[in-house]
Amino acid sequence: MGVRELTAESQAGRQTWEERGSMDFQITEEHVRLQQRCRQLAEDFATRAALHDREATDPVENYALLRQAGFYALNVPKDLGGWGLGLLGYALAAEELAQGCPATALAFNMHPCMVGPLMEHPLVTMDVKQRVARLVVQEQQLLAGNLSEPTTSALLGTYTPTARARRVDGGYRLTARKAFASMIEAADSCIVVVHPDEAPEATAGMLFLVPRSAPGRRVDKVRDTLGMAATCSDSLILEDCWVP
Repeated sequence: MGVRELTAESQAGRQTWEERGSMDFQITEEHVRLQQRCRQLAEDFATRAALHDREATDPVENYALLRQAGFYALNVPKDLGGWGLGLLGYALAAEELAQGCPATALAFNMHPCMVGPLMEHPLVTMDVKQRVARLVVQEQQLLAGNLSEPTTSALLGTYTPTARARRVDGGYRLTARKAFASMIEAADSCIVVVHPDEAPEATAGMLFLVPRSAPGRRVDKVRDTLGMAATCSDSLILEDCWVP
């Protein structure tokens, strides 16, 4: 992308950012200890990385070690029982873990990328934040995140989910075909974005927590690449899947 003049809108955006104050990227002693622990884990990950990539299998041993080390709570606030390391702490952890097994680092990325925004977003109520924190910290559940679909992605400026949620007694029935569902079979639950039938806006979406055992949930094995195959980024199929 070439250099261009700032528009009035972008200048206003920059001013708003500057008013909030610049971000502090200072590496603390806590960060250094985290990096050292991640390097130890990465050394062990490396002993299995080639096998999992060659066979396109989930590196479940690595996820278990991350669970034992408490990494599922990396970006849960300290007042909710987590480590409270935020985005910088997780970025440092991912950088080191990827040295041992890039697929593990990339797939596990879905967990903090779902947990972190839920913890920080002002529109997420405290009871939801506490529930997610309980799942992650106390129950030590591994959460996948799945937003993309074969025809649309959350990376687009305008995201229009084709997945549908129909309200029924006691919950919702979900119908969807999701794409690039990394770590989907290894995770305890998956957070998906679905369009609720009652919403008039095409871009409206709701986040649903779909357990691995939910009826009407299955995985289509479509991932077939020459590298990073151990992310197991297959398709998640929800066929009239009921969630409370």
